[in-house]
Amino acid sequence: MKYYRQFARISVALAALVAAHPLLAQEQAPAAEDTASEAESTEIVVTARRREEKLQDVPIAITAIGGAQLDSRGFDGVTDVGQVAPNLQFTPGQGGNSGGVSAFIRGVGENDFIITSDPAVALYIDGVYVARSFGATTELLGIDRIEVLRGPQGSLFGKNTIGGAISVVSRVPTGDRIEGDIRYGSFNDFRLRANVEAGLSDNLSIGVAALGEWGEGWQKVPSGKNLGNRNVQAGRLTLHYDASPIDAVLTVDGLRRRQNSTPHSMLSFTPTFFSGLQSGFIAPCCTAPGSINRTDTTDFLNRDDTDSANATLTLSADLGAGTLKSISAYRWVHAIFGRDGDASAAVNYAGDIHDESARQISQELQYATSLFDRGTLLLGAYYFREKSRDDTTLYVADGLYPRLIAAGFDPALATALDFNIDFANRQKTTNYALFGNATFDVTDALTLELGARYTWEKKVWNQAAMRIYSQQPLLAGMPSYRLSEDWKAFTPRASLSYKFSPDILGYVSWSRGFRSGGFNGRPTSVEEIGSYDPEYLTAYEAGLKTTLGGLVTLNLSAFRNDYKDQQLLISTVSPNTGLIVVRTDNAGKSRIQGIELEADVRVSRELRLSGSFGYLDAKYLRYTSVIGGVPTDVSFRNPKQAPDLTASGSIVYSTALSGSVDASFRLDAAYRSLTWIDVENSPLMRAPDHAILNASAEFTLPAKGLSLRLAVDNLTDKRVLTAGYDASTSFGFVEGYFNEPRRYWATLSFRR
Repeated sequence: MKYYRQFARISVALAALVAAHPLLAQEQAPAAEDTASEAESTEIVVTARRREEKLQDVPIAITAIGGAQLDSRGFDGVTDVGQVAPNLQFTPGQGGNSGGVSAFIRGVGENDFIITSDPAVALYIDGVYVARSFGATTELLGIDRIEVLRGPQGSLFGKNTIGGAISVVSRVPTGDRIEGDIRYGSFNDFRLRANVEAGLSDNLSIGVAALGEWGEGWQKVPSGKNLGNRNVQAGRLTLHYDASPIDAVLTVDGLRRRQNSTPHSMLSFTPTFFSGLQSGFIAPCCTAPGSINRTDTTDFLNRDDTDSANATLTLSADLGAGTLKSISAYRWVHAIFGRDGDASAAVNYAGDIHDESARQISQELQYATSLFDRGTLLLGAYYFREKSRDDTTLYVADGLYPRLIAAGFDPALATALDFNIDFANRQKTTNYALFGNATFDVTDALTLELGARYTWEKKVWNQAAMRIYSQQPLLAGMPSYRLSEDWKAFTPRASLSYKFSPDILGYVSWSRGFRSGGFNGRPTSVEEIGSYDPEYLTAYEAGLKTTLGGLVTLNLSAFRNDYKDQQLLISTVSPNTGLIVVRTDNAGKSRIQGIELEADVRVSRELRLSGSFGYLDAKYLRYTSVIGGVPTDVSFRNPKQAPDLTASGSIVYSTALSGSVDASFRLDAAYRSLTWIDVENSPLMRAPDHAILNASAEFTLPAKGLSLRLAVDNLTDKRVLTAGYDASTSFGFVEGYFNEPRRYWATLSFRR
C-alpha cells in the first residue's frame, strides 16, 4: 500500500502545482516557440475508444508510438515496442517458429503456441483481432502507429481480451506519398522496403507496400544451416474510397517466410530413463553445447516456413444522427516449423515438427452517436469463427521400437516405449458478442464512462494420436476423441475522469475481464483428457495525464488486478505413464498490482529526454497444482514473466551539421529486473536483472528526402534468457531461448 500512497501524493502534488500556476504555459512560451511546430507534429492521435482523440485526453493507460518514432528507433515490428512500454514483455516464438507474438502486460499473458490456447493479450491489425499471429505482417512501411492498451478490453473492441491489447494501425492513403529504405547489417542481413501512395481520382486513393529481407543466422550449425536467419517477403495493397457519406478501406496483404528454426540452446543435460534407452539401444546422447551461439540440429527439423493471406474491408457511413461502421475480415495462415531439442545432427533423441493452419472470419458492426449533446454512445455486435489444424510429429528416441523388437523385447513393452507420435489436432471456435460504451459529461470537467460486454464462445476439439512405429494409439483403446464446451460472460466497465485544467486529466476505473476455457491438447493418458476453466480478472486503476507548458508530458497510473482461476501452462511427469505432461492449470487466485510512469521532456530545441518506469508486485494467493499425482500447495512460486521493475530511457540530441545536413544522435536503454521464465520457477529458467542499450545516428542528406541511419542494437552484447523449457526430469535437458547478439546496421531511407 505504501506505493499507492506515494502515487497519490505525487499525483495530487503535480495537479496542485499546475493548477496553482495557470500562467505556467505562458511563462514557458518563449522557450517553446522554436519547437512548437515540432512538438505538435509528434502529438499522437489514437483510436483506443474507437474515435480519434489526442493521447493525453484518453482516460486509459495506453502507450502509443507513432510512425516517425518507430523509424527513429529502428523498430522492425510489434515486439520492439517492449523496449519502451512499462510492464510489457514479449517472449520469442517457441517450437521453432519465429513469427509468433506472445505478449505479457502487467504479468498477464500466454506464450503457448498450441491451437487450444488463446492469447491473453490480443493483437489487432487495423481493428481486426488476430487469433494466430504467425502470419501477421507488421514490418511493412506505412504503419501510422502502434497502441499498447493495458488492462481488460471488451466494451470497445470486437474480440474481448483479459490482459490488454496491442493495436497496429496502418496509414490510410489519402494522396501522393513515396517512401522506401535499404538496410544492411550484421550477419549479412539485407532488407528492402517500399511504400507508395497515390490518388487515382478525387475520391479514390491507392497504397502499395512491399518488403523483402534476407540474412544469415547468428546461431552457428556446423552440420547445416544456421538458426535465426531471415528470408521473408511481404506485401500490402490498400484502396481508399471517400465520397460522403461513405468511406471505404479495402486492405489485402500477404507474407511468405522460408527460414531455419528459431535459435534455441540446450543449457544443461542430466541422464534420465529416456536418455538411457537412447544411449543403450541407438546411440549416445546428449552433450550441451558450450555456447548459446552454437548448436546442431537434424536437417528436417530445421524449418520455419509460413504463408499467409489476409483481407479486411472497413465501411463507414454517416447516417446523420450517427455513424455506422462495418469491419469484415478474413485471415488465413499456414506454418510448418520444427525444433531439435537434443542439439545434435547425429541422433534424433528429442524434437518435434508442426504443420499448422488456421482460417478465421470476423464481422463487427458499430453504431456511434451523440448522447444528449453531452457525450457519445457506441453500440456494437461481433462474430468470430476460426477453424484451426495442427499436425504434429513428436520424436523421442527415434528408432527405439524396432531396436527393442529386434532385441527380443515383449511387443507390448516395446509399444509402451514407442514415444514417436503423430498428433492430428483440430479445433473450431465460434464467438458471438454484444458490447456498448457510453461517455457522459456530468459537468464541463467531470466525465462518466460506462461500458459492458456479453460474450458467448464455443470450442470443439478433436484429437487423434498414433504411435508411429507400433501403429498403436497413444491413449490405449482411444485412437481419437472429441470434446465440446461453451462459456459465457458479462464483463462491465466504469470510469470517472476529471479535467483539472486543459492540460491535466485524472481518472479512476474499474473493469472485468474474461478469457474462455479450453482443452488439454497434450494428454498422455486417458485421465488427462479434459478441459480447463475460464479465467476472470477484476481491474482497478487510477491515473493522471499531464502536459506542462507543451514541453513536458508526464503520465502516472496505479493499478490492481484480482485474478481468479488464472490459466497457467505447467510441465510435470505422469505417475501413470512416466511421460512428460504439459497441461494448463487454473491457478486459483492471484493478485497483481503496480505503478507505471511515462515521461517525455523537451529540454531544448536540440535535446529531448523520454522514459518509462513500471513497478509490479505479483503473487499467488492460492495455487494448488497436482504434482506426481499429489495435490500440492505451490502458492509460494513467483509468477512468470512478471519482473518487479521495468524501465526505459532515451536521450535524443538533434543539431545542424551544415546548411544542408542535419543530424540526430540517440541512446536508448531498456531495463528488466529478475524475471522467472516458467511457472515452476526452475533454477535455470530465470533471467537476471539486465539493461539493453541501443545507439544510433541519423543524418539528413542534401538530396531532398534522403537520410542515412547508422545504428548498433544491443551495444554491450548482453545475452539474456527470454523463454525456455525445463524437461530435466523427463528428457534430461533444459532448453533456453535468448535475445539476439549485438548487431550493426546502416539504413538509407527516402521519404517524400
